[in-house]
Amino acid sequence: MVCRDNAEYTREATDWIADFKKETGLDVDWEDPETISGEMFATHHDIVQYPTLCVMRDDSKMLAKWAGKLPQFEEVTYIMRDA
Repeated sequence: MVCRDNAEYTREATDWIADFKKETGLDVDWEDPETISGEMFATHHDIVQYPTLCVMRDDSKMLAKWAGKLPQFEEVTYIMRDA
């Protein structure tokens, strides 16, 4: 998840992450684009809208990206099966 801390959508993103963890048992990494590592990640993956959720393979290849609107859990887990 790429999301700024203390933005109007931060609460929605943190709630989504908590609910996703509760339902699936899977963790979601958080990148703040206002940090150096978050800015590098966002720039490298052409992320300019927040929140953005990315599904990445272990080799860092992006499988899917949702920008601005968070997806349904089923959409994410379906994509993750191919990871």
